[in-house]
Amino acid sequence: MTLTNFNITDETNWQNIYLNAFPAHERLPFKSLKQKVNDNNQIEMLTFKSDDRVAGILFLVTLADDKAFILYFAVDATIRGKGIGSQMLSFLKQQYTGGIILESEIIGTDADNEQQRLQRYHFYQRNGVLDSGFVAQNMGGTFHLLRTSEQITVADYLKAIDILGLTTTMQ
Repeated sequence: MTLTNFNITDETNWQNIYLNAFPAHERLPFKSLKQKVNDNNQIEMLTFKSDDRVAGILFLVTLADDKAFILYFAVDATIRGKGIGSQMLSFLKQQYTGGIILESEIIGTDADNEQQRLQRYHFYQRNGVLDSGFVAQNMGGTFHLLRTSEQITVADYLKAIDILGLTTTMQ
């Protein structure tokens, strides 16, 4: 498995995974994502490849050499359940030893996609990404803040949100 910077040859695959993995209210316009990457070298749009095939996507903010906030993380739906997501997270945890922080949709609300939310939440838990106990509201959703280390804090998250030009409220 390799991780590469987004390039134009992967655009269709990247966009398809992005559109299929995230509800409309959680997605920023694709053009806006590319612009954010061009405007700030802390923001990265990445592609995971397995056997030269786009297996997953990642959009993140590097906060320090060893910390990152992940805004978008998804595996191609046609190959989910084969350990690709776990491999991707393992790779990222090795790269960002100071910690990774990310959002996962709030669970326990009887949402229409409650089962999907539980599966995602438990996937992260199984892979050592633990609930920080904090909840954020942004982009039309409510999210658990999950992290790989207590070294990465809510202040790091808020810094990343600011870098992205987004707004959030904390609960």
